[in-house]
Amino acid sequence: MSELVILVERIIKAFKNFGCFFFESSELQRVRDVLVKAEVEKLVEVRPVDEKYPYIMAVIASRRGLEQECVSRVDSLLVKGSISQDEYKRYRKELIEQCIISLEKERVKEIVKILEDYLARVKQTQ
Repeated sequence: MSELVILVERIIKAFKNFGCFFFESSELQRVRDVLVKAEVEKLVEVRPVDEKYPYIMAVIASRRGLEQECVSRVDSLLVKGSISQDEYKRYRKELIEQCIISLEKERVKEIVKILEDYLARVKQTQ
């Protein structure tokens, strides 16, 4: 198997199990190439895990746009009358956080699906 196939399989397995992918900074360019070719670069963020360990990197599902969408959803619950004003005041933060977690999980599933499709295309061309 080619290195590309092995790397894509590692990324898929990590996202399925943990919702993210950790790797060494020496693999950064190869990982970025995979993300661009698979067309998931807008759905993920590549960042160092910790300042103490600059050689360990992570690919995580991007939270961009999720918070605003969740705020809108929670506000619409109040407008529709699904929750009372008291419940809204009391649980607003928790509802938004639950919504973000839920949408993050959906984004991870979307990333895995796209990567699996990309893996199938790569295997087909070999």
